[in-house]
Amino acid sequence: MSALPLVMLHGLGITSAVFDEVRARLPAGVETRPTELPAAPHVDEMAEQILAAAPERFLLAGFSLGGYVALAIMARAASRVARLALLSTGPTADAPAASGFREKLIGLAQSGKYDSVPGRLAPAMFHPARKDDPALLDRFVAMSRDCGPDRFVLHQRAALSRPDRSALLPTIAVPTLIAVGRDDQITPPALSEGMARAIPCATLVMFENCGHMAPLEKPAELAGALTTWLQNAPGDGRAS
Repeated sequence: MSALPLVMLHGLGITSAVFDEVRARLPAGVETRPTELPAAPHVDEMAEQILAAAPERFLLAGFSLGGYVALAIMARAASRVARLALLSTGPTADAPAASGFREKLIGLAQSGKYDSVPGRLAPAMFHPARKDDPALLDRFVAMSRDCGPDRFVLHQRAALSRPDRSALLPTIAVPTLIAVGRDDQITPPALSEGMARAIPCATLVMFENCGHMAPLEKPAELAGALTTWLQNAPGDGRAS
């Protein structure tokens, strides 16, 4: 298993606490570095700030918006990343419908109605069987509160302006885990399937009965997928 630290990048509107249950299930000795995404309006700017603070060589896992930033890191400094995990994310730019919804959420946050945002997001974030789960919703709301409206708006701007990184995928030469919930409405599994075909050294894992929030919905399964990814010898990834 790699002795390099694992830098973990969270999603939009939440914090690195989304990885708490996953980290607790990883093997002893794995050094995790959950990293708060910088308050910046562009994924490229976030990538630069993260690289400036990261070790010279590291493992990288990005969830949702963190995956967009992870791809920006790969575009800039692929030689510094020994392994890559793309979790509930995709390589494409924002679709028009998603951009319109983001603008509405930005408007709410800027008009003093940020507290209503988690409730608007939850139905799309979680599997239908979990969208009313009080424990999960409480954690989601708590992370949203810790993120705060100002950072939320900047991160929405970053998601809105992100470039299409599809052309980057065939150049990724490190063992890459691609993981997604089977019922993810935010980043549909077809995106993950396409990434797995495009990245030469990719392994695709889908979590059954899981929506977008895999780190909260399926922490044990995600930890298991990450453990296998950490233990694989370089170059033995495979799409499935």
